[in-house]
Amino acid sequence: MVVLAVDTSQRIRVGLKKDEDVFEISYAGQRKHAEVLPVLIEKLLKENGISAKDLSVVGIGIGPGTLTGLRVGIATIVGIVAPFDVPIAPLNSFEMAAKSLSIDGTVLVSKRARKGYRYCAVYSKKNDSLEVIREPFVFSDEEVQKILSETRPSVVLEEEIFISPKVLVEEAEKMLKEGKLVHYYEIEPLYLQKSIAELNWEKRKGG
Repeated sequence: MVVLAVDTSQRIRVGLKKDEDVFEISYAGQRKHAEVLPVLIEKLLKENGISAKDLSVVGIGIGPGTLTGLRVGIATIVGIVAPFDVPIAPLNSFEMAAKSLSIDGTVLVSKRARKGYRYCAVYSKKNDSLEVIREPFVFSDEEVQKILSETRPSVVLEEEIFISPKVLVEEAEKMLKEGKLVHYYEIEPLYLQKSIAELNWEKRKGG
């Protein structure tokens, strides 16, 4: 089995599994995702004697995260798999961050959306299992503080969130076995951002 998995919701994370070997790449430089990602993937596949048609499944992070980064990641993967219709495993980036932790407990994952608002989700992690307490959504800073007081997380992940390439690979392989896959033309970012009009209306309603 050959599994490729990528997340570009923040930093570039690339994982590759060939038989029982797992290779991991994390890029934290300043070059744009569109410049770096295709090169990293091509190099990783070539060094391991793999072509796109050999891939059993490809995992791709769909967010929440930076929309430009997510689109670059998805477009790059679609370009690789489309000629061979390799199945795709859509990976929730916040879930992948929670699963990348080495400890168990209640985990709150949060990332700045726009001024005064944050993407936020809460999970309960135990070993390799993850229970969703709050699905990723856009909350005001005040709402996030309320969620913090209600859930009392043992771990809070904010902004620079680490996602393990190995976890990406493992989750993509798991989704392949469970049949939770999509075609390349069905994949799209997990877009949670609300418009200014929606946010202003909610403020007026709340006031």
